[in-house]
Amino acid sequence: MAKGKKIQLSFRARRDKETGAEVLRLTPPHIICHRNYFYQKCFSNDGQRLIFGGAFEGHWNYYSLDLEKQIATQLTEGVGDNTFGGFLSSDDQSLWYVKNTRELRRVDLESLEEYVVYEVDDEWVAYGTWVANSDCSQLVGIEIKKSDWSPLDTWQKFREFYFTNPECRLIRIDLHSGEQQVILQEKRWLGHPIYRPFDDETVAFCHEGPRDAIDARMWLINQDGSNLRKVRQHQEGESFTHEFWVPDGSALYYVAHKEGDAHRYLCSADPQTLENRQLRTIPPCSHLMSNADGSLVVGDGAPHKTGNIDLNDPFIWVFDLKNGTQKAVCSHNTSWKVVDGDRQVTHPHPSFSPDNQWVLYTSDEEGMPALYLAKV
Repeated sequence: MAKGKKIQLSFRARRDKETGAEVLRLTPPHIICHRNYFYQKCFSNDGQRLIFGGAFEGHWNYYSLDLEKQIATQLTEGVGDNTFGGFLSSDDQSLWYVKNTRELRRVDLESLEEYVVYEVDDEWVAYGTWVANSDCSQLVGIEIKKSDWSPLDTWQKFREFYFTNPECRLIRIDLHSGEQQVILQEKRWLGHPIYRPFDDETVAFCHEGPRDAIDARMWLINQDGSNLRKVRQHQEGESFTHEFWVPDGSALYYVAHKEGDAHRYLCSADPQTLENRQLRTIPPCSHLMSNADGSLVVGDGAPHKTGNIDLNDPFIWVFDLKNGTQKAVCSHNTSWKVVDGDRQVTHPHPSFSPDNQWVLYTSDEEGMPALYLAKV
C-alpha cells in the first residue's frame, strides 16, 4: 500500500541553544524529508496542514501532514516526483506537481485521484519550478530542449551548463484545458518563472547560471510575450539572486551582492515603474521569502567567502522592515551538502506559516534532511 498510507509521526520539541526559541522537528531524522520550494504554497489556508517531500518508500513522494494529529498521508506513489516544485492549489483542494520531467499532474486531495493535465512534448524536458497564478487557472514553466539537457547534480555541472547556451522556452499552461503557449524561446538558460500575484499579465523569470557570468539576471515579460524588460542592469562586480514576488504582488524582492563587500542587501523593484530600492543590509542569506504584505522577511544564513575566510552563518533570520529590526530566530545548522544526488535537499528554503507565528525550513543537522518549525 502506498498512496493513502498514513504515517504516525511524533514531533520533537526543543529550545534553540543560541536563541531560546521553540523549535519542532516534524519528521524523523533517518529518512530524507524536505519542504517544497520557498515561494510555492505548502500550507493550507488555515495553517493546519502542509505538504512535503519524503522518502518513506525509498524514493521521494508527496505527503500531506496534519499538524494537530501529527499524521502524514501519502499523496503520490512511484518514482519520478519533482518534490521541490509542487504546490497546493489556492482552494486547498489539489496538489499540483511534475512527474518524470514530463507530466504536469493534479492530485485531488479528497479522493487522491490523479490527472495528467499537460504532457511535455518529446523534444523537450520540464525544468525547475513551475508556478501558478493566484487563482490557479494558469501556470508558467520552463522547458529545455531534450538534446541540450543534462542532469545538474553538482554545482560544477550547474556552472558548465550555462556556457552550453541550452535552448529554453518560457511557457504558460491553461490549468483547465492543458493548452500550452510559448511566451519566449531563446538559446539561453532561463529559470525561475513566477507569475506576479493578482496580475496575470506580468511574469518574472531569470537568466539562470553562475552569478559572475550572467549579463542581467531578472526580467519581466507580459504573458503574451510582449514588453520584455530588464528589472535591473548589473554594474561591474554586482550580482542579484533569488528574486521573489511579495505575495500581495506589490513588489519584487531580491538580494544584491557586490564583489569584495562582506554585506548583502535586500532590495525591491516596483513592477510598474521598475524603480529599484535598497531596503536594508542583511547577513549572508541564501534564500529569502516574505509574509503576505512584505513587512516581514525570513532568510537562511549560508556559507560565504569574504576575502579568504570561509564563514558559515547558521541562523534563520527574520527582518522586520517596518521597525528596521532583525533577529536570529534559531540556528538551522544545515550542511548545504549535495545529498542523494540533489543540490537542493539540504537547503533550508524558509517561509512563514500563514499566521506569521512560525517559520518552516529544512535542515540535516540531526542526520538526514528533516522539516522543522521554529517559533518566531
